[in-house]
Amino acid sequence: MTDEPVRTVPRAVQQDRIARVRQECARRGLAGILLFDQASLFYLFGYDQIGYWVFQTVYLPTDPELPPAAICRAPDEHMIRGTGLVDDVRVWYDESPDTPGDLVAALLDDRQVAPGAAVGIELLTHALLPAYHQDLRQRLDGRVVLTDASSVVGDLRVVKDQHEIAWFREAAHQLDAAFRVARDAVGEGVPETEVHRAIVGELYRLGGDPPAIPPPIASGPRTLTQTHGAATTRRMRAGETVVIEIGASATRYHAVGAVSYAVGRPDPAVARLHETMVETLEAGFAAFVPGRPIAEVSRLVQRLLTERGVSRAGRHVGYGTGIGFPPTWLENLRIKATEPRVLVPGMTFFYFIGLPGPDGSSLYLGEPVLITDTGHERVAPPDYRNWIR
Repeated sequence: MTDEPVRTVPRAVQQDRIARVRQECARRGLAGILLFDQASLFYLFGYDQIGYWVFQTVYLPTDPELPPAAICRAPDEHMIRGTGLVDDVRVWYDESPDTPGDLVAALLDDRQVAPGAAVGIELLTHALLPAYHQDLRQRLDGRVVLTDASSVVGDLRVVKDQHEIAWFREAAHQLDAAFRVARDAVGEGVPETEVHRAIVGELYRLGGDPPAIPPPIASGPRTLTQTHGAATTRRMRAGETVVIEIGASATRYHAVGAVSYAVGRPDPAVARLHETMVETLEAGFAAFVPGRPIAEVSRLVQRLLTERGVSRAGRHVGYGTGIGFPPTWLENLRIKATEPRVLVPGMTFFYFIGLPGPDGSSLYLGEPVLITDTGHERVAPPDYRNWIR
């Protein structure tokens, strides 16, 4: 009998994270913060569930003497209590005369939130539906001032600790294996869904979590979806390109990569574009150095592409990854010319280039990157040049 997988960091690490959130709330003059994003709840409390499309929140007071409290539906109560970090759990029911907003108002009263106080709220999340947000505003407007505090936990998550890096490496191992089976599955006459089956089967075989996004797979003209299209039953044809993006997940931490394959011999112009992208992507790693502005990575890649006669102007060439729950694995971090932050050891990225091809299709290439004390690590570099199937 095997042990249960370790899905959270040690209690002391979680308590330190909670303390840092409280410190940031104090700096912003907030009485506390209403947490909705499932990634935030997992990061701080180890609370892991998939029913976040209904109303749930944890209110974390800024005052460390006041304990956090949760509001959720009945099926999730035992999971929140099971974290050992939230004892006050209040349940709402579909048939209750009290709305979730009513329960939040009562909770704030219990936590001694003064009238007119500023209370943080996570708005940049898929977990707070507009109807629930409207309910909150109706119950709380005039009672407190709701202030967007989406970046409070999001910014903390950008730099990973040793536990998170270990999960990122595990996900990268799964990603590497998944690309090997994907490469073998691609071929003339093969449905996109068959490649999807092979990828997901390998991820699960290696013990991975369900990815936040099913692997986007597109062939031929469907590659114009630029990794935003799900696999269909369309069969690949000779001379076409196939774009595959995979996000492998270990303990909800994602390592993401993308490759493009040619089914048979590609058009010479497509082959030249592919080589240009590979050369540019690899040259861009020179800018992945701790302390360097992230914007410099984007500027280097954009300059190299322009010198080679192509452009990705105005678009980012990567983003931070980490904890991911459907429908996204993205963090609040972009490799773009206007990104204000610098590279810090412990940051994890999906670094990529995507460009339209000369034949009415698109190519995409990219891989997961870890920023280290001395530079960077390519934790699962795809075999870009072995791309003709």
